[in-house]
Amino acid sequence: PEPNAYADAVSTLSEPEALAAYLRSAREALIAPLRDASPNAMGEGGIALARQLSDVMDAVIARMLAVACERAGARMGTSGIAIVATGGYGRRELCPFSDVDITFIPRRDGEPQTDSVIREMFTLVMDVFIARCGLDVGYAYRLLEDCTSLDHQTACGLLDARLVAGSSRLFIQFEDAFWMGFNPTEFIFEKIADRNTALEKWGTSPRVVEPNLKDGPGGLRDLHTAVWLMQAQNQLFATRVRGDRSFRELAACAGVPSQEVDKLIAAKDLLFRARCALHAVTGAERDELVITRQEDVALRLGYVPGADSNSAPPVEPFMADLFRAMSVVRRIADEMTRSVSNSRLMLGIGLDCVNRQIVPANSALESDDSAWLLWAIELAQRFGLTLSEETERAMVSLADRGPELADPAAAGDVFTRILSKTGHVYPVLQKVADLGVLGWFLPEFQAIWDLIPYDPSHDHTVGQHTLLVAFHLEELLTAEGSEEQAEMRRLLEELAHPEQLFLAILLHDAGKAEHDRPHAEISDDIAEVVCRRLGWSDEATANTRFLVREHLVMAETSRLRDLILDETIREFTSVVDDAERLNMLYLLTYADTRAVGAGVWTHVKGRFLRDLWRRAAAVLCDEEPIGFDDAAIARARRRLLKDLKLENLPEEEVAEHVQAMPAQYLLNQSLREIALNINFVKRVRDGETVVEFFDERDATYTELTVATYDDPQPGLLAKIAGVLFAADLSVHSAQVMTRVSAADRIALDTLWVDYRGRQLAPGKRREVSESLRGVLRGDTALALLFASRKPRQSKIDERALASLTIGPVRDDLSAEYTVIDMNGHDAPGTFYLACDALSRLGWDIRSARISTWRAEGRMSFYVGGASGLTEAEIERLLAKSLSQAPLVE
Repeated sequence: PEPNAYADAVSTLSEPEALAAYLRSAREALIAPLRDASPNAMGEGGIALARQLSDVMDAVIARMLAVACERAGARMGTSGIAIVATGGYGRRELCPFSDVDITFIPRRDGEPQTDSVIREMFTLVMDVFIARCGLDVGYAYRLLEDCTSLDHQTACGLLDARLVAGSSRLFIQFEDAFWMGFNPTEFIFEKIADRNTALEKWGTSPRVVEPNLKDGPGGLRDLHTAVWLMQAQNQLFATRVRGDRSFRELAACAGVPSQEVDKLIAAKDLLFRARCALHAVTGAERDELVITRQEDVALRLGYVPGADSNSAPPVEPFMADLFRAMSVVRRIADEMTRSVSNSRLMLGIGLDCVNRQIVPANSALESDDSAWLLWAIELAQRFGLTLSEETERAMVSLADRGPELADPAAAGDVFTRILSKTGHVYPVLQKVADLGVLGWFLPEFQAIWDLIPYDPSHDHTVGQHTLLVAFHLEELLTAEGSEEQAEMRRLLEELAHPEQLFLAILLHDAGKAEHDRPHAEISDDIAEVVCRRLGWSDEATANTRFLVREHLVMAETSRLRDLILDETIREFTSVVDDAERLNMLYLLTYADTRAVGAGVWTHVKGRFLRDLWRRAAAVLCDEEPIGFDDAAIARARRRLLKDLKLENLPEEEVAEHVQAMPAQYLLNQSLREIALNINFVKRVRDGETVVEFFDERDATYTELTVATYDDPQPGLLAKIAGVLFAADLSVHSAQVMTRVSAADRIALDTLWVDYRGRQLAPGKRREVSESLRGVLRGDTALALLFASRKPRQSKIDERALASLTIGPVRDDLSAEYTVIDMNGHDAPGTFYLACDALSRLGWDIRSARISTWRAEGRMSFYVGGASGLTEAEIERLLAKSLSQAPLVE
């Protein structure tokens, strides 16, 4: 430690209260002129004051160590401990209320006498600094062997480490161990990224109304960062040179002219003067120079009113000087940072980095040692680097030769880390796939990289589609707007093991290279082989295989099944029975659909997918039971009676509606929808055919509700579908609900529709409303609406009819309804033809779902009246009914 002017004053103090009293009085004597706004309050300057405060702290800590040794019965020279200042205290840059960071370094862990000294020292620190003086103290206990595993924040503090008391020999050993374990390149890139992240919050201009003197642009942290980077680049030099000389010589290494360094030192001192004054007037560690404190600080720095009454107030020249100083710091620190960032930095394994490009360090890349391939990719991903052309050529050449991995387990670990860096996976995968490296490391991916898809809805090869799934998934992290995307972004950010999801993405279509079984089954087998090769645990393997095997189930369920029915959720959660797996499958399904091709993903698909995820998540998290009993229905009715009173609805109408509606409705509809439906019922009884439209913000579809007296015979939905067909609307889903009371039967049908991929405009709404009311009242024949369409429409309908195939037919998806699936071309009129055919058979349609993929369409109908019939009988009857469908004139 350097000679200390305050050491004699504490040399006879031994009790905590005496040491605390001295520390308070010495600090107060230094700070008092600032508090009192005395002339020339700062004395020699801000840095000088910071060093005096540091020296006072040094003296007290050195005396405390002597007292601790006395209490532990140890001599100072044999205590086996070094007390080290780190961070700002290590730089001798303590402002009045800065944190005091100290580190205890023992010679050996577990040595009784050393442990006793450290316990006594720790007790004194807690008592004197924290309890009696109210200082914020950060403390650490470091062994020599800890120096190989320090994060970059800890390394920052130790770059400024300075021996305060104890063994200088031990401190030198610790510094040597620190530098031996220090990775300068890793530190440089992480520190630059850390500072860039901070500047995203604070901005890049120091000229803000309330500047932050420490963390803002042009603040002291800019200067600290530049010096840390130069120390890392010149590590051996930096360990031996400290203080102003170190600062000047490090700046010179970055090519900063001496006159610029003079400006920088002057700017630094002004920042310290302002920060010390701000601490003094607020009595706390404050770094943001708010407007209400700027005049106080200006006064304490010697800015006084001018003799001329028209002169500017003192705060104006002070802030102008401060902004100029911070601009100097920002500019020169940025120059130093760029100099380090663009210099040649050693990466290892035959690789260097120059101008943030990975380049060969020597001819080792020409060998068959393939260890560097994945490692270079990980470095590029981790630090945001690019690959030089020479490095890319070497990668292509080596991947083409297909060398064996010398250490497959280590390579598996690297690949796993690459897949775990959410937000940075797709760009790396795309690059290494283009270079052939991904196909070399993952032959299962190479088999689909250039494979054409047999599904006409896909725009890309199977392999490129796979990479685009990763792209659309990570796109969520920067997407702005919809609530659904924000929700999915949160799920993605909170995944415990994102690497499982990304590997499932890479392998979910790998089975398409074979054709003897469903591709999901083949992909599942491939996933098991790859996970074992990567050395993954049984749990990680099981999760990845699940995502690959079941990657279609959530899409099909959300698009083709009635999500209100408990049977649907029960069947789905019997397959997807874990909340984490559900979240990953939800994300995979979304991104997989987005990656198929333009126009395949729609807002309505997103709506139903989200509905399924929410209901399943509620069940898996025990927030919502599956099924209901009489008690649950009774509770729901009591709750609705109470809650709907707040909607200013007549109590008798509410009671009648709640009693008339089925359990699924009561347990699944929102309060808003129920209140609207009660109002619709009243309007129907008043003689109105209700047609209402509702648009969700940012959605591309419209929710259409039709309320009217139910037809005596099945066919109401077919009439509605016919009107929508005549109006050129696309139907995505239909939910049919009939309110049955002693007085009447009222249909409450909701359909999700769009017009050419958009919500319905006011004019289209008027057209649809008039047509629906006319047809449902019997005033307008559907044939007249069909006749108003273009003549070519009849040909389209004939093609739609011819393309329809029936099946499968299932009676295990609902206790009350038969589920009939149909497939065919996505042609206008298909939905109407199907509804019409079902109705003419006398079967009630309870709900319908429509899912389209480019030119292909799938429909699923939940119907009543077909129970007891075999699948073959249903298919025969329906085929006959379809063949008798009236053609459009």
